[in-house]
Amino acid sequence: MTLQRLLGVLLATACLVPSVTAAQSAREMRQQVEGSMLVTGHVDIARDGSVSAHTLDQPDKLPDYVVRLIERAVPALRFEPVRVDGAAVLARAKMTIRLVATPADDGNMQIAIKSASFGEEYDPDDTGRVRSIEMKPPRYPMHIAQIGGKGTVYLLVKVGRDGRVEDVAAEQTNLTALGSARQMEMIRRGLEKAAIDKAREWTFSPPTTGDAVSSDHWVVRVPVDFSLSDDPRRPEGPAYGQWLGYVPGAQTRPTWAMPDPPGFNPDAQVAGTLHQGESRFRLLTPFEG
Repeated sequence: MTLQRLLGVLLATACLVPSVTAAQSAREMRQQVEGSMLVTGHVDIARDGSVSAHTLDQPDKLPDYVVRLIERAVPALRFEPVRVDGAAVLARAKMTIRLVATPADDGNMQIAIKSASFGEEYDPDDTGRVRSIEMKPPRYPMHIAQIGGKGTVYLLVKVGRDGRVEDVAAEQTNLTALGSARQMEMIRRGLEKAAIDKAREWTFSPPTTGDAVSSDHWVVRVPVDFSLSDDPRRPEGPAYGQWLGYVPGAQTRPTWAMPDPPGFNPDAQVAGTLHQGESRFRLLTPFEG
């Protein structure tokens, strides 16, 4: 796909709230929408913190210009050396990169890497980390589904020592629905309430080994995707390697949230997966490109 055609695709994939489709001009919609793509893979980190190698998942499904951009950016990254018992070791991190496409003044699209996340593969048998016990997804709010509202709520969950949720907050909510400011705010608040209310019922297994055992609480991230499908309880995101039109939401941080590493954004997380709140992989250099 050419970059010249990308804007039209993004406008087509962003759901239009019915009552504003006639009122909003193409120019107004263009100013709201951005393109988004999540790309996953792995990076190998050398003892000095440099990237020794990297791989992309399903590169054959990615546009050539996306592969080229990542191939230029990832090798230049540098991490804090990963240490075990004080000694620097070789390490492999799971990588998720969020790319964005924004309209440029010349009518084309500008492609850039917005943020990234580096962490461990989720292992339900890893007793050194928080694991899920019961995490039923929230039901789709009917009044929002009826108008075509959809998006992803990025939850921060505070887990107590008994494995129950002590607190939960929507750190960011991205919409894949275009409408008036009032409508989009209503959709955001409705999706956030549904996600937060259900998350308060979740239960987890706290760490029983490792350095985190003595903590008085733990923080995990859980992105919850609300997409229109035959089963509104089941998340259904875009196919891998496809751009999705979206409107990013503002970030909020509860007082109990941990500091984020450089280059991190909540929406650099794949929905439907439990992510640890802290990572031993700490990026020191920003992405370029």
